[in-house]
Amino acid sequence: MRVAVFGATGGTGRQLVRQALALGHQVTVLARRPDAVAERDERLRVLAGDVLAPECVAPVVAEADAVISALGIGFHRWATTVYSQGTGNVIDAMKAAGSRRLLCVSTSSLVLPPVQRPAEYAVGRMLHAILRAPYADMALMEDRVTGSGLDWTLLRAARLTNGAPTGRYRTASETKLAGCWSISRADVAGYLLANLDTATTFQRCVEIAY
Repeated sequence: MRVAVFGATGGTGRQLVRQALALGHQVTVLARRPDAVAERDERLRVLAGDVLAPECVAPVVAEADAVISALGIGFHRWATTVYSQGTGNVIDAMKAAGSRRLLCVSTSSLVLPPVQRPAEYAVGRMLHAILRAPYADMALMEDRVTGSGLDWTLLRAARLTNGAPTGRYRTASETKLAGCWSISRADVAGYLLANLDTATTFQRCVEIAY
């Protein structure tokens, strides 16, 4: 498949590019600094530009069979528009190009677990207090994705680690996943690539954790 990846220089994005190439996909990425994309492959096309600039986004999705967004700012407290504006530009470009399939990484802690799970609830409340600004923008991103009319999947990942891929994880669709503590970036990438064209994940919010 022809896969477009946004956020390719982040931890999850690097895993996506590496694994997608290993699976034989053709990959196009957008990077402000192309030299920050470590992979080198004849099936990898790296375009220079900023996801916040619509004119840079359009060529990346123009011929894509599936688009994956792993945009993010990491564990930082500052206000941002990368999630909402960046993903909004991706959605607009997809609609203009006639592309349908969008997979987007979010976080499981954006939606608080029930108070009946006190440890998870307490951690969630703490994260919302610390990351109030980026979480607000991430919520706008989710609104734009779910209202896009595309064949979208929002993957709400637990705390991301740099562990090796295991292929063994739990998921829950349209509900909170109990014990949602951690997941490796490698397994997040593996799930996304395994479900590039899985119709049962279309227009679904999926949580993932070990």
